[in-house]
Amino acid sequence: MLTIDWKDRLNKDTADYLENKLPKNDYDFEIIYIAYPERINGKIPSDVIVHVANAIVHRLGKNHEKYLPFYRHLWEKKGENGKTAFIAIMSKVAGKKPTTYLPLLENAVNTAQSLELASLLEKVVLPLLRKDPDKYLPTVYAWVQSPKEVVRRQSVNLLIKLLKKNPELSAQVTQHFVNQWLKPLGEQAADHITLLKAVAKLDENLYLDVWRQHLHSRDPQSAEILCGSIQFYHPEIEALVEQWTKSGNARLKKTAVTAQRLLQKKKP
Repeated sequence: MLTIDWKDRLNKDTADYLENKLPKNDYDFEIIYIAYPERINGKIPSDVIVHVANAIVHRLGKNHEKYLPFYRHLWEKKGENGKTAFIAIMSKVAGKKPTTYLPLLENAVNTAQSLELASLLEKVVLPLLRKDPDKYLPTVYAWVQSPKEVVRRQSVNLLIKLLKKNPELSAQVTQHFVNQWLKPLGEQAADHITLLKAVAKLDENLYLDVWRQHLHSRDPQSAEILCGSIQFYHPEIEALVEQWTKSGNARLKKTAVTAQRLLQKKKP
């Protein structure tokens, strides 16, 4: 934990950096904290970086949007500490000027590794989603269709966190995914299964409603997603799966037979 003395020192050095370095496009912000003596696994503690980032935002005040190149440099050129600072800064300013900062977030999402992407989405994008889902859900839906597996996976995890915090959005988000089943999903099908598994745990009735939408379906892809998401036994699920086991479509039948065995194990 940062002592008061070190907080004062970091605040003072931040002010000096913003007055004498940043206006000259000197983006070596590590000069603010490099003297801090403690290291964890050879690295500056993350709470030091976050404190500096918050001090930067506080000092910039209403002028924060004038320094987009600086924020981009933090993400792209300053390694782990820069990414930590970027996320902390974006968590404070992105909601104030969403249109201004969304391109920066898009770039970060598409270049992040798994852990830093999870942090970025939870700390920056999730608050935006909760505040204005209609505005930001289309962006997240686009990420779910990314060619990058890590972006798809973490975006689905983000939506699951959203549904846990805002269950009133569950039906809307779930139906968006179901509507995509009409086209070939390829590798993205696994992400749909992940979301549907979460829905099954969060809202059993909503999950069963998705099954009921497919009472007359013989689409192998839809069946694979549904069967791959089974978390509990229910007679309506069992009845539909049994119908599919009698299909002349080999892919559909194989999926149903596997699901039937799973249901027998889960049956009370």
